[in-house]
Amino acid sequence: MTTIFADANAGVMVCDSKASAGDSWFPCTKVRRVGDELVGFAGMYVEGERWLKWYAGGQKGPRPSIENSVALILGPQGLRMLESSGNGIAIERGFHGVGSGGTCAIAAFMAGADAERAVHIACDIDTGSGGQIHVHKLEG
Repeated sequence: MTTIFADANAGVMVCDSKASAGDSWFPCTKVRRVGDELVGFAGMYVEGERWLKWYAGGQKGPRPSIENSVALILGPQGLRMLESSGNGIAIERGFHGVGSGGTCAIAAFMAGADAERAVHIACDIDTGSGGQIHVHKLEG
């Protein structure tokens, strides 16, 4: 349960920080910088960590499975989404949201909110998203 939203035109990726485990939740980091890219994962934390280690390590060896996760990757070349097969899909419109609050964030953005406000709105609606909001900017 997560909200991650990226706006390639503004060069930002915004996320909530609520991670659920059983009947409780705790804050966690959902967006990481890998080289000149921002990578945000929604889904199974362990899958995301395993995939990030492989990706940041030069993509050596077999690609780890992310069949229970989805990711957004924002870099100088644009925005793409990694779906469960691990294949990247270019997001040509330049913005997208993933996780349980992703659709809410997309709707808020399309209605005029900026990326940060869109994630705040998603967290107000989606019970699986919350905690502090983190704004990550592309460098340069």
